[in-house]
Amino acid sequence: MDVISLLKTATLGLKANRMRSILTTLGVIIGVGTLISMVSIIEGINTYTYRLFGSIGSNLIYVQKFKWQIFVGGGGGSRRAYWREIARRPDLTLEDAAAIQSLPSVKVATATRTLRSLKVKYKTEELESKAIGVTPEYIEISGYDIEAGRPFIEHDITYRRAVCILGKYQVENLFGGESPLGKDITIEGHRFTVIGILKERGQLLDNNLDDIVLIPLSTAERYFVNPRDRAARLWASLTILAKVAEGYDIEEAMDDIRRLLRERRGLRFDEEDNFGLNTQEMLLETYHKLTSGIFLAMVGIASLALLVGGIGIMNIMLVSVTERTREIGIRMAVGAKRRDILWQFLLEAMFLTSLGGLIGVILGFGLGKVVAALTPLPSHTPIWSILLGVGFSAAVGLFFGLYPASKASKMNPIEALRYE
Repeated sequence: MDVISLLKTATLGLKANRMRSILTTLGVIIGVGTLISMVSIIEGINTYTYRLFGSIGSNLIYVQKFKWQIFVGGGGGSRRAYWREIARRPDLTLEDAAAIQSLPSVKVATATRTLRSLKVKYKTEELESKAIGVTPEYIEISGYDIEAGRPFIEHDITYRRAVCILGKYQVENLFGGESPLGKDITIEGHRFTVIGILKERGQLLDNNLDDIVLIPLSTAERYFVNPRDRAARLWASLTILAKVAEGYDIEEAMDDIRRLLRERRGLRFDEEDNFGLNTQEMLLETYHKLTSGIFLAMVGIASLALLVGGIGIMNIMLVSVTERTREIGIRMAVGAKRRDILWQFLLEAMFLTSLGGLIGVILGFGLGKVVAALTPLPSHTPIWSILLGVGFSAAVGLFFGLYPASKASKMNPIEALRYE
């Protein structure tokens, strides 16, 4: 019996029990749908993240109190003890930034301080906004650009001027269609003059990159930094961004910065660094560890659903074999070989699971698009995930359909014909 005839026979068998066939594939549909939707969302986020970091550049070094690996379990020992040790570390200073700037391997360095969410008000409109205290070099290396107005200058830093640069989110929500340049706003009750507007950058997951207010670092420290606030000393501690000079690689620059800071802090050769050097590669590595954990959890859920679906397929096929005992006997009596019976039921199982996998792919793809439409999470479905979903579904049908198919093929034709 050829493959075409076997497929036709298998299809007729499934059509005769449509409702049973639909219910049987539910586990496979749920498993594949879950897998495809999660792959679509995670791949979309990955693509967007790489594009975002590519726009900033991969030659930035972030000098901070801690290393980013702590967020995924790095840092060694007890995490709580590690944070206590970080809190006791000396703060970075503007003098450190100036010393780093003087290194031949560093093109430019800037000091920044991320502030708590601040109330920004213009007339009757008010927003809670993310604010950062920066130096003039920040615009050059941060990935932001000035759309209108001017950047900060040294005069703004030296005299602690009450000026600010707004992101697109503040411009649209505070001013509507009105130009903010030259207008006065209040930030936590302090009057500031708007001197610039940033170009739009979009979103990174749920983080609106256009929801930002830039303030001269010296002004930010004057109005919004409380030196007695221990939590702020950790989370709002100074960060130094250093851009690697042409002709040097990032490892060389990191080594130079490490030697410089260890010397400035008087650390002995056997003492560990009491500062952290981070790069975008480290951030991506941290990000991958987080998304890999989520993906593995979803794969586990999808695998469980496929396992349940596979067991359902096996049970239904066993029932089907029992109900069609006389049919099997008749087919054997008219010349069907045991391998024909085996392949008939095996193809039925594989067809069922492959159909379930295909429906799951469509539903998973649609779910990813719905999530992308309703949330900031982007969606992208790679071809390999579709092939994997359908292929794995067929493999489930092959594995769990083998026992029922084997049982059907081993029936005695005479006893099968006598079955009532």
